[in-house]
Amino acid sequence: MGGTWNTARSFRVDTKEAALALEASVSGCPRVLVVEDDAGIADAVVYALDRDGMAAQVAGSVEQARASAAFDLAVLDLGLPDGSGYTLLGEWRASGDRPAVIVLTSRDGEVDCVASLEAGADDFVPKPFSPRALVARIRAVLRRRAAPGVLARAGAPGPLHLDLDRRTAVYDGRPLELTRIELDLLAVLAAAPGRVLTREQLVTRVWGGRVAMTERNVDSHVKALRRKLSEAGARTTFIASVRGVGFKLSETP
Repeated sequence: MGGTWNTARSFRVDTKEAALALEASVSGCPRVLVVEDDAGIADAVVYALDRDGMAAQVAGSVEQARASAAFDLAVLDLGLPDGSGYTLLGEWRASGDRPAVIVLTSRDGEVDCVASLEAGADDFVPKPFSPRALVARIRAVLRRRAAPGVLARAGAPGPLHLDLDRRTAVYDGRPLELTRIELDLLAVLAAAPGRVLTREQLVTRVWGGRVAMTERNVDSHVKALRRKLSEAGARTTFIASVRGVGFKLSETP
């Protein structure tokens, strides 16, 4: 399965050369690697991607994922027969391309959600899931990837410095290793220091408002971002929670 692309035209190829030729012929089509060992779930995801005009490749193991052709985004299960999805997350994060990743897993606990986001995932979707909602999340992540400079440069307070053109963040001279979501989230908060932003506003400004996000999803991203800032020396209240409303970035770090 590791060398096969499925597209809306029902192509199926079994050699690396044919796969590369097919990739060239569908270059305008987003390529999604589905790393999932459950054939039923993988087929459901591929079907939903196919209906939305995206090319899908399935890998049922860590090794098959490593051998896959180039891709734009990975849908990643954490529990694989020959290892952990976290291993792939670490390898992809260390690579030059740092592909977009959405974790799709039956591990629906907060610990795994936060760990996935901190390891570099762009989003976390617990099973059972809606294939249509998953495709919407994939589209949202791909939009952010295609337009990394869409957010205005933020006048961040105090020792926090953001460069959205280079996609970097520094706190008190210490580089922050942030995921794309975390950097966009921090930029939105930093653009209005002291102002409370509701979770709905954050979803609209960070995710584009076209994807279903639960309060738990937003809170997990904020928790991961707050932890990284704290490790760099920021107060835990630098990103403050406003009970029942949302979050704000402190004007005095």
